[in-house]
Amino acid sequence: MLRELHEVITELQDSVAPLARAAASGLRLSALELNLPLDMTLRLRDGGCVLLADVPRNLADASWQLEPSRLQLTLTASPTLAEGAA
Repeated sequence: MLRELHEVITELQDSVAPLARAAASGLRLSALELNLPLDMTLRLRDGGCVLLADVPRNLADASWQLEPSRLQLTLTASPTLAEGAA
């Protein structure tokens, strides 16, 4: 089932949160780049247009699609104002 794109991006971001906790043991992640195939569609909803998306569940269902859409997302660590002032 397709979800709004912001929900997919939030879930991807939340999935890397455990890596931030690994910094306490000496491992530091400063950036992460994701390049994923996505099933996407535009839907009219409440007088506007919504982009629905999700990672493919079954490639056999999309065999008619020559090349799936792709999401390229880069997450980077940046200091907060409090960290920058210290």
